[in-house]
Amino acid sequence: MRWDMAGSFAAYAVPAALLAVAFVIKLPLLRRAWQDPILRATALLLGIGAVVFASLPPGNLHGINEITGVPNFAGLWVYSLLTAYCGACLWLIITWREPPSTVRSRRTRTVWMAYGAIILGLWTTFLLGDHHVERLRDLDTYYANTPWMREFALLYLVAHMVSALVAAGILWAWFQEVEDTWLRRAVVFLQVAYALGLIFDVAKLAAIGARWSGRDWDWLSTYVAPPFAIAEAALVAVGFIAGQAGPVLDERRALVRTHRRLKPLWQAMLIVTPPAAPATGRVSGAALRLELRRAAINDGLLKLSPHLSPARRHRAHQAATAAGHSDSAARGIAGAVDILIATDILRSPATGDEPPETGPMEPAPAGGPGSGTGPVSGGSPERDSELECIAQALRFHSSVVETFRREAVATEGLTIHA
Repeated sequence: MRWDMAGSFAAYAVPAALLAVAFVIKLPLLRRAWQDPILRATALLLGIGAVVFASLPPGNLHGINEITGVPNFAGLWVYSLLTAYCGACLWLIITWREPPSTVRSRRTRTVWMAYGAIILGLWTTFLLGDHHVERLRDLDTYYANTPWMREFALLYLVAHMVSALVAAGILWAWFQEVEDTWLRRAVVFLQVAYALGLIFDVAKLAAIGARWSGRDWDWLSTYVAPPFAIAEAALVAVGFIAGQAGPVLDERRALVRTHRRLKPLWQAMLIVTPPAAPATGRVSGAALRLELRRAAINDGLLKLSPHLSPARRHRAHQAATAAGHSDSAARGIAGAVDILIATDILRSPATGDEPPETGPMEPAPAGGPGSGTGPVSGGSPERDSELECIAQALRFHSSVVETFRREAVATEGLTIHA
């Protein structure tokens, strides 16, 4: 028994659902930035692809024929959409790869003129051909020797093959220039997709050619070719999604990672300043949560700033370095020691909640040896790196931090709890 993927509803439902989900995800951004040609091309590609694969299960093809009352009209519907899909693929690749220019505009116009002409040819040959017998699985081979219907099948196959070859050529040249990791992955996905598309075309054309020579290779068209088309569509969707969504996911992961790493320091600041209301609802994204955490830390450091000491950090940094800790770990330990002692001073009965007026309250990072300033406001990578060092020290070197805190209290002769 032959493997009959083409007769399975699920085989078409998976790529259709994948393309539809990707299209829906793009809709909000498309509404906000309709003028972006890459977004328009992506939306068109995903939308057409979803409709094509939703139409392809044999039951749905029969339903289309029944609704229109025209035998095999579903073939015209699907092949026209497939041709538009091929044009959208080329449009997106050209728009994605090349910067805006008259040359790019001319190339995209040429693509749509060519594929528009092919779609017109499909409708013309279909109307001229004799297709009164409904064929849901073997339309290409059943009518391979029928005037006009033969040309009808060849038109869409040639259009698909040309788009795959042109796209593969553009992508191969582009791959040599691409440095971005996600973009390289996207190009690889698309290259594999178009290679599978070429296998689909070869299998279909071989089956049609066999009919012309009196042989029966219909199984190539009915059973072998469809799985390659299904895999091609899935990989095209994954490729375009990866190229555009991958960097966004990386950015979000970086925000979440920084937010998580700052948690120990944020928790320490809750002793100094009351917690802010948590971000909720549609605006509670990773970037907003991180900004709120940074703001809470900055507020705490601002309140502690009169009690932070560069000299204390310097001594703690030297002690941590002498104990064998790396420079980044030593900076984190020194900063944590300084912050914990400043917190104790602020909360001690002699100080109360109102810090003494000793000048501007500039929070200052746990600088390295000899640092005369401490953490400054903002959310720069350097800033986050310093704060993360302190947070990591509080999380992974708490016993070391406590030991140096007690030593610093004794060295400075402070009366707070040691």
